[in-house]
Amino acid sequence: MCSDCHVPKRNWFSEMHRKIVAGSDCLAELMGTIDTKEKFEAKRMVMAKREWSRMKESDSIGCRNCHSFEAMDIESQAKGARSQHTDAAMVASGKTCIDCHKGIAHRLPHIQ
Repeated sequence: MCSDCHVPKRNWFSEMHRKIVAGSDCLAELMGTIDTKEKFEAKRMVMAKREWSRMKESDSIGCRNCHSFEAMDIESQAKGARSQHTDAAMVASGKTCIDCHKGIAHRLPHIQ
């Protein structure tokens, strides 16, 4: 479901706030702003950048509701992934899931 990632579970207030903000995309579709594939694609990069920024600010809480470094078997990962995840697991690195995993749930927008 969309809400698994876009309305992460942290606390009641943050969930309600995200539902209200996410509702703006639903409203945009109802109002005709993104109701066709062409209109959606034209706005896709703006919407993606907004989500990437939100995810960076929240330390990718939408990802971490289901995925955590503690649950990963880092030793069984490919060398590159192992190195990146080991670095990202250090809070001081400032990295979060969205830094490397843009496009993992949705196709990346075309660069215009």
